[in-house]
Amino acid sequence: MLQRPAFWRIFAVAGCLMGASLSQPAVAQGIANVGGKVVRIVIPGNPGGPGGVIAHLLASKLQIHLKETTIVEYKPGAGGNIAMEYVARSTPDGTTLSFAVPALVTNPYFQKHSVDPAVMAPVIQLNSGPFVLLVNPKSEFKTAADVVAKIKAAPNTIGCNVGAVATATVSCFLLQANSGPMMMVAYQGGAQGLAALERNEIQTAFDFTSSSAAAVKEGRLRALALTSKERASGDFKDVPPLADTIPGFEIIGWQGITVPKDTPRDIVMKLNEAFNKVLAEDEVKEFMRKGNLELVGGTPEAFGARIKRDYEFYGKVAKDNKIEPQ
Repeated sequence: MLQRPAFWRIFAVAGCLMGASLSQPAVAQGIANVGGKVVRIVIPGNPGGPGGVIAHLLASKLQIHLKETTIVEYKPGAGGNIAMEYVARSTPDGTTLSFAVPALVTNPYFQKHSVDPAVMAPVIQLNSGPFVLLVNPKSEFKTAADVVAKIKAAPNTIGCNVGAVATATVSCFLLQANSGPMMMVAYQGGAQGLAALERNEIQTAFDFTSSSAAAVKEGRLRALALTSKERASGDFKDVPPLADTIPGFEIIGWQGITVPKDTPRDIVMKLNEAFNKVLAEDEVKEFMRKGNLELVGGTPEAFGARIKRDYEFYGKVAKDNKIEPQ
């Protein structure tokens, strides 16, 4: 059951890691590939989030390869839909890029008036990373199996944080689908949800490994399981996959770059080539590693396949859980 406030109306991205209509220049330079105009990477969230930090690093590198002034622009609101619609309606000339997160493929199932993923053309997947199932360190739960057993034994007594990040919310629903009825408790942001978990207001939460690592290291939260099918490296290398307890359980977050669908192919490929060069730089690799993110890169087609696969997957989750757009 869903407790108020109705979380689908406060869905933030899977990021929505990011965000206010504020532009911040990376480094000024110029090029002719896209007509000597400023290139904007549009973030669907507020300044200060980890996605914005990544975007600024990428922008500072990208402008060197494009020889084009590159800035990061924040457009928060509507769970990422404002930013995505802004990019979708922009001139398809390669100057307005969307910092894409899974909200692109989850919002259509959970929010009315969402942007259709088909209006965007994939450029490149930047990275990927699992979520982590978290509990309070004083909790009786020592393993994911303990959580599942409790949910089955005492339906509707275990709360899970929803509303802040689409993919984390879906993780809660998948846990419920494989265990039993839970309380879906809404918070306006991931940080608020984790704070509630520390206060024992809720019993479980899913969060990005990158944003929960500090709390786990400091002993404020306990990590029980990852939503990837395999163990991760870095800070969570000793945390088992939730799939060890619930076979097939997998939710992977990602960040990427998309552009309006009518952007010419040669521009898409120029952008793809430039981003691949950026991702190959040691500083960027180390930044991703420290953030517990797996660097991806590759072709537009590969990212397009990921978007299609996830869009179908989240559609099935919404259907199986009888979730209607709000």
